[in-house]
Amino acid sequence: MPRLLLVLLVLFTAQVRADKQEPRILFLGDSITYGGNWTVYVESAIRAQKGMARATIVNMGLSSETTSGLSEPGHAGGAFPRPDLHERLGRVLAEFKPTLVIACYGINDGIYLPLEAQRQLAFQDGVIRLRLACIRAGAQVVMVTPPLYAPDNRAKDPINYDGVMEAYGAWLVAQRAAGWQVIDIHHLLHQAVAAEKKADPTFIYAKDNLHPGEQGHLFMAQAVWQSLAPMMKWKADVAFAEGEKLKLLRESSATLRDAWLKQTGHKRPGVKGGLPVGEAEARSAQLLKEYLN
Repeated sequence: MPRLLLVLLVLFTAQVRADKQEPRILFLGDSITYGGNWTVYVESAIRAQKGMARATIVNMGLSSETTSGLSEPGHAGGAFPRPDLHERLGRVLAEFKPTLVIACYGINDGIYLPLEAQRQLAFQDGVIRLRLACIRAGAQVVMVTPPLYAPDNRAKDPINYDGVMEAYGAWLVAQRAAGWQVIDIHHLLHQAVAAEKKADPTFIYAKDNLHPGEQGHLFMAQAVWQSLAPMMKWKADVAFAEGEKLKLLRESSATLRDAWLKQTGHKRPGVKGGLPVGEAEARSAQLLKEYLN
């Protein structure tokens, strides 16, 4: 069978599977995703859709992770190299069986060095491997471009690492021409941060130049949802959870995250262990019941 025909058959089969299965949504990413703030906001919007209130939605982001497989010398003081998504991806897909994967990588993949062809190619190859593995597992894949680096103080970014992330994101966006589903948040985040700083000059997106604060995560969620809703044919005009509702959803998300990371395994030291998956799912169900009342 010609290669192109085989690829098209794989894509078609994956789409049919995704359409027929109960929704099982998986978030993948690094520490910004592991933290769970932007993902929980998006989860709340998904649960507001018809038939999605009790959907299975799990965040399996992992701190320090890359999809490129690269790690800078002496990472974490030499304690451990950056974990490579592909070490665990097969287990995650086989055990969780997602119908939709939303993945946000890049911020670690350049390993905080200037733009360079081989590092950029490693990121691109890693993303292609991620996407094909998900498709072969019967899941629809949505890639999210990297977020911002040091937007609060450009002097703290002498190598223009934010420009590296912009280049990585531009490559992802270019893959739309090949049929990829890509959400571009980088420029939207710059716009949101600029507008917020104009209204409040004391606003800080990321105190450590990397990890967004609460408002930054909200900006990320808004940027993702702006494209994800029409992409999935969901109603876009819904409010994110807040207050006690948001607290319940965060507890549910963290409970499932910790359980599934323990269940599927990884090589990142220092990650909190979770309950057995069955117990975590039961606890999540209780929290969702309270959330939906």
